[in-house]
Amino acid sequence: MKEKYNREYVWGKSGDQDIHWAQNATLAECAHNGVDVHLFEVIDAGEYIYCGRIELVDKPYTETQPDEDGIDRQVWMYPVRPVPDNDVKKPTGLVFKDMDDYKKNGKNADAEFVKNMKKAPKRNNSSGVGMKGKKIKHKTYGVGTVTKLQEGMLYVTFTGNDKRTLNYEICINNKLIEFI
Repeated sequence: MKEKYNREYVWGKSGDQDIHWAQNATLAECAHNGVDVHLFEVIDAGEYIYCGRIELVDKPYTETQPDEDGIDRQVWMYPVRPVPDNDVKKPTGLVFKDMDDYKKNGKNADAEFVKNMKKAPKRNNSSGVGMKGKKIKHKTYGVGTVTKLQEGMLYVTFTGNDKRTLNYEICINNKLIEFI
């Protein structure tokens, strides 16, 4: 059986991360501390997908990424994969055959996922069922309620009946919105 590697995961929202603190320390030492690590991925605020038990497959390393305010910081990256007895299936675009495959193709996995989400409403001729009524927080406009998602555009009514049409992909890629 070929081993498959998932994306690499980071924790925390701002400032440089410390590998010796909280979940970073637990995950960095999971091969030696007897702790089983279970991965959950956030789809929308309060909505998670259980990805099963994972294990660390290489040493953690640091990478520069923007924090929640767009300021560069050092984050710890953890190369992980499902444990061999894991029967949870992940979307194929988020699973890689090895670290070389991840390094070659994985950096854009999130952007590709968002791009495919953008296409889904158009392809299905949907109005973003499931998004209507979701609360978001936009960096500029504040808190609002999604009225629809259509052809990659997010229609939102913000406080004071301020109605805006936002490009969903741009908002996600630039971390302009978060679901609350």
